[in-house]
Amino acid sequence: MSNESSVAPAAVGRIRRTRRHPRFTQFDYLHVKRLVDDLAAAIAGLGEIRDVLDVYCGTRPYDDLFPVGAQIVGFDIEDRFGVADMVSREFLPFPPDSFDVVLCTQAFYYADDAPAAAGELRRVLRPGGTALVSVPVVWEYDVRTFEQRFTESSLRRVFDGWDDVAVVENGGWGVSWAAVTGSLFARIQERLAARVVLRTLARPGFAALYAAINAVGLALEALDGRLVRGSYRLPMNLLVSARRPAP
Repeated sequence: MSNESSVAPAAVGRIRRTRRHPRFTQFDYLHVKRLVDDLAAAIAGLGEIRDVLDVYCGTRPYDDLFPVGAQIVGFDIEDRFGVADMVSREFLPFPPDSFDVVLCTQAFYYADDAPAAAGELRRVLRPGGTALVSVPVVWEYDVRTFEQRFTESSLRRVFDGWDDVAVVENGGWGVSWAAVTGSLFARIQERLAARVVLRTLARPGFAALYAAINAVGLALEALDGRLVRGSYRLPMNLLVSARRPAP
């Protein structure tokens, strides 16, 4: 059962578009674009998908990445955006063997016991089902909230015992630099937005600034791929795909 939304439907639509169809003038364009592209590729590589669970679904921007006809359940701890099908503080209050895919984007790092959380993902998956989990590596954090960061090796340890574990980097140094730099200026823009006149005047300037930052980020990403890439990495996100072993 959903709670009443605290965000207007029009605003929900705008937020969803920034997650699903980011614009080059968006401060986190490269970050979001790489995540969407890599999610789409991972989902396209799966077999038949009937039932999907979107854990901490937010505005549910990725529903259309799944095949037409797939039944998608949005789960969250609150229905701030008015689109969750199930709202609960209990982690995954679903019967075992319920889903073919469990998706958790940019939220798994809030779990205070990651192996136990992965165990719950595995429990609600059907045998042979797949968990798709994305986590940030380089991003700001809230000092008031528990969060953790993962590397590829620590993520693989969390999903130890699963089949076909694959970890994909959602961008490298260039994407990370652009996202962090863009986020800094986005915070400044938020402060200016409190003043109506400055908000109107500043919007085109910030859009141009974000476009320039993203252009530099693309150039740095190319340099990373050609001249830097080695055992030391700085991805923006990591996307892990892991399959529950079949009996």
